[in-house]
Amino acid sequence: MQINVILHGILRDYLPRQAKGKTTLELTGGSTVADVVKALKIKQTVTAAVDGTQVELSHPLEEGDELQMFRMVGGG
Repeated sequence: MQINVILHGILRDYLPRQAKGKTTLELTGGSTVADVVKALKIKQTVTAAVDGTQVELSHPLEEGDELQMFRMVGGG
């Protein structure tokens, strides 16, 4: 299955500069957001949204999903 991935902020560095933070990935059925994090070798803690809805890393992906990932930030 194919999904569209958009990385925001510093996470864009995990893709080639010319990709401008966007790519399409080919995944096996049953893949999760965590599988994408692993495939892209993202080391930071991230938060994710699929088709505009915030999801957990265990969320299963489906053909044609748009996955957006953001670096988790904290403050105080």
